[in-house]
Parts: sequence; structure tokens; C-alpha cells
Amino acid sequence: MLAILLDATAAPIQKEAPPPRPRPEELFIGDTVGFTDKHLNERVGTVVRLNAKTASIAVTDSEGHWRVSYGLLRKIVDI
Repeated sequence: MLAILLDATAAPIQKEAPPPRPRPEELFIGDTVGFTDKHLNERVGTVVRLNAKTASIAVTDSEGHWRVSYGLLRKIVDI
């Protein structure tokens, strides 16, 4: 028989919650957004079109346009 002893004095592990993802109604054409592509590269671009399920993002002339789900976008705030 295997017994597991728990340390009652140990503090529970708390992870910091990630920032909330923008909803479609929170994004506007011209907003700067960031996302991670399928090759795990960080991309930053500008919203050029808002669709029902995705946003069209212009990254640069050489990297082209991307259609990205709203759940994968992070809004970039310029201070």
C-alpha cells in the first residue's frame, strides 16, 4: 500500500491569470495586435478587416496578411 503525506503548511500554488483576450466588439480596424503563429513566432500587425470568426491582420509587406481567430489575438497598447 502506498501512502501520500501532504504538507499542511505548504502554500497552494497560484498561477497568475493571463490577460483577457479581446472580443470581436473590442477590436477596430487600425488597432495594433499581436499573436503567435503556428511556428511559434511572435507576430505584430494591424487589423485591416473584421470578419465573423477571424480578423485579417497585415503584418508587413514581406510577411503578408494573416487571418487570425479572435481568441489568439492580444491587443497591443501604445503608451
